[in-house]
Amino acid sequence: MNIIIANIIDFVAAIVQVGSGAIKKKSRILIVQTIQLLMQAVSMLLLGGVTGAVSNVLSCFRNFLCYKDKLNLAWKIILIVASIGFTIALNDQGFLGIIPAAVCTVYIIFMDIKDPVKFKLLVTLSFVPWAIYHFVLKSYTGAAFDALTVVTSTVTLIKMIMDSRKEKAKKAEDIQ
Repeated sequence: MNIIIANIIDFVAAIVQVGSGAIKKKSRILIVQTIQLLMQAVSMLLLGGVTGAVSNVLSCFRNFLCYKDKLNLAWKIILIVASIGFTIALNDQGFLGIIPAAVCTVYIIFMDIKDPVKFKLLVTLSFVPWAIYHFVLKSYTGAAFDALTVVTSTVTLIKMIMDSRKEKAKKAEDIQ
């Protein structure tokens, strides 16, 4: 029964997640992502994914700090240490339980990238290991929508790159 309830919760979170794939503005991505992370944390707890749930809660705090432009090196270190510490203390899933901390660490290190294209690439790539985590955890809706988010984010990323190239070409024309 927990699997069904968790997948329903994850389905709602996944709808929010997929919608975030079409968002270009970093602040909006962070807000929508925080809502999605909280819902998925509940789902993961129901499925026994404690390290994933803890990672998602830490990610909500991380997003808040980033949204408020307060995510500095000290906070990054605190969040990474907390993620790794909780993973060591709570992991009963072996290698699978390490995935959330690994993704969290990489994301924290690079999430203050100012270039919107590079930030979108980071967001897109961060969903790939989560798809594996969700699938193994039996969060099938989460895994499917992680994959769908990678697709929608990749489409948006391609559009962003094309727009950036057009803008650079226009500037080059204006200079001549």
